[in-house]
Amino acid sequence: MHDSIRQPLSPYRWTILLVLWLAAFIGVYAQFQLPPLAYKIIPALNLTPIQYASILTAPMLPAVFFSIAAGSLGDRFGVKRVVSVGFLLATVGILFRYAATTYWQMLVLMALSGCSSAFLNANIAKILGAWFPPEQITKAMGIFFTSPTLAMTIGMATTAMFASIQTAFITAGVACVVIAAMWFVFAKDKPEGATAPPAMPVTKYLGVAARSRNVWLLGIALMFMMGAAMTFSGFLPEALHSVRGIDPVTAGFLASFGTIGTLLGSVLGPLVCDRVGYMRLYLSSLGLFGAVAILYAWQAPLGATIWIMLLLSGILAGGGGPILMSLPMLFPEIGPVYAGSAGGLVATLQLLGAVVLPTFVITPLAGSNYTVVFGLAGACMLLFGVTCLFLPELGIKSRADASKSG
Repeated sequence: MHDSIRQPLSPYRWTILLVLWLAAFIGVYAQFQLPPLAYKIIPALNLTPIQYASILTAPMLPAVFFSIAAGSLGDRFGVKRVVSVGFLLATVGILFRYAATTYWQMLVLMALSGCSSAFLNANIAKILGAWFPPEQITKAMGIFFTSPTLAMTIGMATTAMFASIQTAFITAGVACVVIAAMWFVFAKDKPEGATAPPAMPVTKYLGVAARSRNVWLLGIALMFMMGAAMTFSGFLPEALHSVRGIDPVTAGFLASFGTIGTLLGSVLGPLVCDRVGYMRLYLSSLGLFGAVAILYAWQAPLGATIWIMLLLSGILAGGGGPILMSLPMLFPEIGPVYAGSAGGLVATLQLLGAVVLPTFVITPLAGSNYTVVFGLAGACMLLFGVTCLFLPELGIKSRADASKSG
């Protein structure tokens, strides 16, 4: 049984949620400083479109290669130790990006900048499950998800206002140092007095997660969702600037409306899903309507229409993340014991979608044809919705029906 059910809830759980929120913020903020500066970075480093896409998605490489290990080590040694190592690496990457003068230097530093986010995302279901009861996990995850989406919003909306690339990058580096220090001081794996399951070999944790069909389906769904989201947000400012003729600052501000929508979707998604009551119906609807919105939004007429469409695209793209990321704790074969390993496997597939689909599938197929770029992003969103139809039904109404029949 879940530890938080066996003992009184600790008020310190809100401090933990705040620290997690800040930890998630800085890596994403640093990453999404790039799109508004693309018109400066591309000529400064003499980048091709594929090289720019690889730099933009480089912070997700640690998640691709190390999420499984980070999740299993989190199960074995605790989340705080694992994420602390990630923060040390991320601080180096974020703090020294200002000095990069070549493509390879920037690629390595951007990859390092994603280590803290990668190690945290692999273990987020586990640490939230240790501090929050099952009925609060999805809502806590929704609050947590406002962090990366707000980081995207601020990064997209404000970065072009900095005087130079170096000033923008140094600001993010200083913020990373402060947040890393807060993590070292305030983060805790579980409430005082909570019992931990007996330690097992790392391979045992990973083996149970890898044998779960539900874990693989969840990872594939998130893979398509992240491919759509990264393509849409990463290429939107440049498309608005180069195709629609909008100046870079206004294009960045317009693009931030999509991330504002994602922020709203993260908060409202769990509430709407509970109101609908059936998770698969809700998630598959997001995929269908999100595909249409992503395809059309960037082409919408300037004025109120494009603002509304970008906001709607973000809401639909962000409305499923908190629900999906909470599922490892709710899968009966996973639960709190194996949630880190399951989260690591899921995060690997999720970030493969974020890196491989935009960089090695969509960009080579579409080139600089942004109609094709956003069409393929919409196709990814549609595939996300289809995959969700095969997940187990864990909506609030379906669980209530199951308990009545049982």
